[in-house]
Amino acid sequence: MKHVSLTGLALCFLAVPVLGQDPRPDRPQFRVGVNTVSVAVTLFDKKGRLVTGLDEDNFTIFEDGVEQDIEFFAHRELPLKMVILLDVSTSMRQKLPMAQEAAIGFVGSLKPGDEVQVVEFGERVLTLVDFTSDFDDVAKAIRSTKVKGATALYRALYVSIKDLEAYRRDELDRRAVVVLSDGNDTISRLGFEDVKTQARKSNVIIYAISLRASRADLKKEKYRNAKYELDMLARESAGNSYAPEKLKDLAGVYEEIATELKSQYSLGYVSTNNEHDGKWRRLQILTAASGTVVRVREGYYAPRKSRLRRRRRRP
Repeated sequence: MKHVSLTGLALCFLAVPVLGQDPRPDRPQFRVGVNTVSVAVTLFDKKGRLVTGLDEDNFTIFEDGVEQDIEFFAHRELPLKMVILLDVSTSMRQKLPMAQEAAIGFVGSLKPGDEVQVVEFGERVLTLVDFTSDFDDVAKAIRSTKVKGATALYRALYVSIKDLEAYRRDELDRRAVVVLSDGNDTISRLGFEDVKTQARKSNVIIYAISLRASRADLKKEKYRNAKYELDMLARESAGNSYAPEKLKDLAGVYEEIATELKSQYSLGYVSTNNEHDGKWRRLQILTAASGTVVRVREGYYAPRKSRLRRRRRRP
């Protein structure tokens, strides 16, 4: 089983050959082929507690039932690229100040080298600060959010997942979207299935926080459906969903997400399947640690030949 040290290596999910050099001296490049796959893995014991401290020899990867050689392994070390999505629709008027402070506290748990984008969604989807490691700017952006209008939830998720997947896609890292909302989508032309498809095409983990709606709203089917759909997006991306009973519990939810992100394992392999057919490939991760529960995405889409040709034509 081959092993590659991961200090700053550059790969991506369904990776392509690296084009050019990253100017940052602490991020040396590692050239790989189009068949390289990276996977984020979270482990729990039977009581739901995070399992950390395992090494590469504890893991086995299968793709469509075929065992794969682990080419790289990391635990905790990889930088994080993340989008913080905040609902600023009218229903958030009383909740937004506490939501802002909880999100800012979350940002305070990040490490140097992590990058954050802040996006608000109400009637429109607006990027308040693009990917940056300046967490003071991130905090200012979060505090600048103001309540306005309807809820373009699905458009916000779709755009954020797509942008995050495309950003510096030649780098090996962890990628997550943390979305907070208290209601259902009321304005997007995009629907749940569009977001679900985009999420399955990406290597982005989704953490969904559903704030409790009013008692009257909770009786409406559309609100129940909205929470169910956020739960499903989180589950299929190997993330998690939360529904805090009280607004004051929100800081604890963000803290739990931060702890989980810091505890993830990152594994990678070069697929033995050389077909670039765009088909779904099922992943299975087994661990030698007894009594553990593995949370990992179910699979990925293989690259298509046409997509690879377009990438290779880029200057």
